[in-house]
Amino acid sequence: MTRFSSLLTLWMLGSAVAVSGCDSETGSGGDGDAPLSDYDALFDGAPGNDALPFDIKADGPAPRQFDLVDVQSPVKSQGRRGVCSVFSTTALMEHLYILAGQEDPDFSEQYLQWSVKEEVGSFPRTSGSNANYNLQAINEYGIPIESAWAYEIDQWDENDDPECAKDNGDDRPTRCYTNGAPPQEALDAEKFTLPRGRYRNSRRNSIIDHMRVTGTGAVVGLDFFYQAWNHRGTSLTRTTDNWDKGIVLDPNAEDITKSHEKRAGHSVLLVGWDLDMSVPRREADGSVMTDANGEPVMDTGFFVFKNSWGTGSFGVDNPHGAGYGFISMEYVETYGSVRVSDIPEVELPEPEEPGIEEPTDPEAEIFDSEEVVEIPDNDPVGVTSNIEVPSEGVVSRITVEFQIEHTYRGDLTVRLVHGDTIVTLHDRAGGGEDDLVKTLELTDFADQDRGGTWQLQVADNANLDTGRINGWTLLIE
Repeated sequence: MTRFSSLLTLWMLGSAVAVSGCDSETGSGGDGDAPLSDYDALFDGAPGNDALPFDIKADGPAPRQFDLVDVQSPVKSQGRRGVCSVFSTTALMEHLYILAGQEDPDFSEQYLQWSVKEEVGSFPRTSGSNANYNLQAINEYGIPIESAWAYEIDQWDENDDPECAKDNGDDRPTRCYTNGAPPQEALDAEKFTLPRGRYRNSRRNSIIDHMRVTGTGAVVGLDFFYQAWNHRGTSLTRTTDNWDKGIVLDPNAEDITKSHEKRAGHSVLLVGWDLDMSVPRREADGSVMTDANGEPVMDTGFFVFKNSWGTGSFGVDNPHGAGYGFISMEYVETYGSVRVSDIPEVELPEPEEPGIEEPTDPEAEIFDSEEVVEIPDNDPVGVTSNIEVPSEGVVSRITVEFQIEHTYRGDLTVRLVHGDTIVTLHDRAGGGEDDLVKTLELTDFADQDRGGTWQLQVADNANLDTGRINGWTLLIE
């Protein structure tokens, strides 16, 4: 579902000043200062575009703007560790599980980092990895939820294990890069898997076609260019506005040369595009690049991506949310390696049959509203459906059932109101799943008068998707 149907087509950017970024091995920490990946690990085994098919399956022209932001898990931070590919792969996995119908999936990056090195046996002497081996680990062994082994933002050093001192260099054992072995709780926990996945041609039309046909994102590993990202490691001029908006341009020649002197990589999750977005390219000194006629040279066509540098610095002004960015399609085509997977088959628990049974308590009463109420789109005030209760006496407990027809339940907030008491029954959960039917028991209204007006308040908090209240029921005991 697209929340931002259009963006500014020309972002003329301002002054060039220093911004924070990240290093290939160390960083000062905090959002926006996460380490990068080992370049060789990130591209190990990756085929070039000439070896990959270029089949277009979608019919008709692509929409000018499209995104899958609403079916993503929250942006995370990799802290000070060079594990961006583990984060981008886990972000893809959580995205695919949301599409499979699982609410709020949150999987363990810490465990995946261990699994790809110890179970798959790849890159045992570096923090780095890539989506191919990460997806192999997830497919063959599975990973647990985050709480089974929570992520640690710092890689082990000599304070954790004497052999993990940086002075030991390549002699550091694998446990230094995995922060030890999983706790028994993580080893015993349920493991979640994905289909193995496949490489995808990195040309823009191939990636766009994949997103259109499957409705899923794609992990891209990237040769990293410091000035293009406005990274603090560049010796060239940086542009603060680009960093704040999360804009990553196609690199200029000097940026390529300088960046390859300390080569690194980075990996992100592509989740959409804007074909009309156009941003002036930059020279090494930060000035706007111009052609022979003195006109700005524009970088046109950008992918929307989800980063793993937290939400406090990079992309803080991005319209899709802090931590998201826009990356030049030309950059991705030329310097990217793309890996995708498929929506897993998830056995979701059978939903309980909705409905309130006839009460056995003689003092219990059932009240219904069959009024159909249209819910206004993107209106935080929402609508109210009322039930008038004439009964005397006090409440022991309430059972409430409501039936809401809607094309995106993650937009909705639902509250039950009586007197001065307000109870939230649903708050923007469920992602892109349709409709919302729930039966809930509540004690929040205990000892209040039964009589008076009971209100079901429903608000739609985002645009595009619509629905209606089809009715609701109260059982008052």
